[in-house]
Amino acid sequence: MLDLSLYIILDEKYVSCQLSAIVTDICKGGASVIQLREKTKGTKKFLEDALITREITNKFNVLFIVNDRIDIALAVEADGVHLGNEDISLNYARKIYPDRIIGYSVSQVEKAIIAAKEGATYLGVGCLFPSTTKSKPLVPLSLITEIKEAVNIPVLGIGGITLERVSDVLSAGADGVCVASDIFNHPNLLERVQEFKSKIRSVKSNDKFQNPNVK
Repeated sequence: MLDLSLYIILDEKYVSCQLSAIVTDICKGGASVIQLREKTKGTKKFLEDALITREITNKFNVLFIVNDRIDIALAVEADGVHLGNEDISLNYARKIYPDRIIGYSVSQVEKAIIAAKEGATYLGVGCLFPSTTKSKPLVPLSLITEIKEAVNIPVLGIGGITLERVSDVLSAGADGVCVASDIFNHPNLLERVQEFKSKIRSVKSNDKFQNPNVK
């Protein structure tokens, strides 16, 4: 079973000449997944960054997902690609990428059901809270619960998730959290990733989380 519990989005605003050190710290801190998202950079630079990220994630056995660009995901042999409404359709993506992870962003139950039927491996549900990396309308936490009940694939919460919000997102039914700014804005990247990992373990080991009927 895929471990998607701590899914870290490495947005281009946080990518620098220190990319190797950044990715290494994320992996050492206990990330389950790293997604590389570069919306405005050219293909050559995106590919260079993806190759660096792929090499390090392989070393630490961390899943590597490329945002949007299935061509780059294929070129660097990433573990998967994450798509949205404006990207190549899931049906075509699954033909091109038959045996790899394909994540998909949704904000409605109906679209979540369709995405699951069309071959999505997991769903990113959001935007849950105000975010500096996403400008989409907010959706309620209850949407996580509704989508989790409607599909049989992992569901991740995304958008403005801070350490303090992890418990609420997981308790709503999410299998994991997607995090960006709260980690990268912290003065100690490695320490912050470790704090998220510890928080997730703590919430998931709680009796009430394991069994909602426990009072």
